[in-house]
Amino acid sequence: MSHTRPYMQSDPGEVLGPGDMIGRYQLAALLASGGMGQVWTARPIGSGFARTVALKLLRSEMSGDENYARMFIDEATVASSIHHPNVCETYELGRHGDRLFMAMEWVAGDSLAGLLRQGEKLVALDLRIAARVIADACAGLHAAHETVGPDGTLLGVVHRDISPPNILISMNGQVKVSDFGIAKARDQLHERTKTGEVKGKFAYIPPEQISGSRNVDRRSDTYAMGCVLYVATLGLRPFGNGADALRKILRNQYQLPSALRPDYPAALEAIIQKALSPQPEGRFATAEDMQMALEEWLVSSGKLVTASDVAKCVKERISKEARARNEALLSQNRLTPDLLMHRLSSELESETPTAGSGLTRAPNALWRGKPLPEERPKSSPDHAPPDGDHTLTLSVRLPAESVPAAARVESYPVPARPSDATALVDFVPVGVESPARARTPAEEAELSATSQVELEALRGRPTWQVVLWLVLVLLVLLAIWRWAPR
Repeated sequence: MSHTRPYMQSDPGEVLGPGDMIGRYQLAALLASGGMGQVWTARPIGSGFARTVALKLLRSEMSGDENYARMFIDEATVASSIHHPNVCETYELGRHGDRLFMAMEWVAGDSLAGLLRQGEKLVALDLRIAARVIADACAGLHAAHETVGPDGTLLGVVHRDISPPNILISMNGQVKVSDFGIAKARDQLHERTKTGEVKGKFAYIPPEQISGSRNVDRRSDTYAMGCVLYVATLGLRPFGNGADALRKILRNQYQLPSALRPDYPAALEAIIQKALSPQPEGRFATAEDMQMALEEWLVSSGKLVTASDVAKCVKERISKEARARNEALLSQNRLTPDLLMHRLSSELESETPTAGSGLTRAPNALWRGKPLPEERPKSSPDHAPPDGDHTLTLSVRLPAESVPAAARVESYPVPARPSDATALVDFVPVGVESPARARTPAEEAELSATSQVELEALRGRPTWQVVLWLVLVLLVLLAIWRWAPR
């Protein structure tokens, strides 16, 4: 059972669980947990559309620290400025009690790390699938690097944490770069990297980032992307992991892919070698350049690889736990339209009717033949409509002499539908029998009497207008004859 505690201030020792509220979001499932915080799937409560989001929470004790709070705000500021199909969107930054939180796009799939992890070991992807994934990730990374600020100048975004866990792949085969938690950008709120402090995962950081150089730029991210391509195609990290990897990175000590796999394509190995150049000048100048190199290799290697091929790989490799979580959240999203319709219907029933709402009745003076629905007898067997609908007769009275007989209309009963006020007024020509019902003898007598009165009125109408018109015509003909040339 959900233990929802909406809008309660959290404390440092509180353990969050499914159903808890953070701001307007209700937590659903824990995705990841680390030293600084947690990432949950969550759903907004109280809005029309309840789209599942990834909610990143900073720990209470971290939120109170100015340095960590600014880091978190920096991440949201940078990420919210980037808009590209291959980058996770950031929707909202807020605070709930003493916790900072960030709402981001949730990807129904798994990370590249999750797909590579098969049991207790890393298993490489098919070479062409891996190249497709990394090429798409490079496209998103290039968009981040090219992000501009309000003044139109580059923000100078550098991700600094490109790694398999931060490359997400959906069940539809779409690739997205995520987690700009330690990104560097121009005009950020503060300088995060201190002397002797290393930011990033040891297996994927470039040598200049290890040495604390301030010349870290977009080429540092292409270096990390080369490491990701290496592990995705070989199932091994080029420099290993842990602190020992730092020493190998500084010395540029790694085995060439062809030494581990003799059939490894030379062109693909050349891309990795260029990306892992120890000097930034020897690498791809931009992530787009690396993407184009991978696209060219894919074209030359055979059949085109599309998102559907990547999707097939995801469905084959995704873990049972991740699949079950995705299906549960997606099924909740599919229920949203029904719940929304019910909610909107309830709100409409409680609204004050307006002229455009479809709930306003015509004035009482326009109704004839039967009382209004609330005044009608409960039992009317002669004219009881099907399904409990009310049948109402509406007519508009006009002076008989002002309407030609052929154009006169009379009303016939129509179903009163509250959802369509225009259906309350409907007319048919005189003499055309209503499809709803036949006239009663009393109505026939009334119609006959009315017609007789109108006929007598027409017979007694003066004809001086006709005489006047004839005189005018004769005068005109006489004038023409008198002055016509002979």
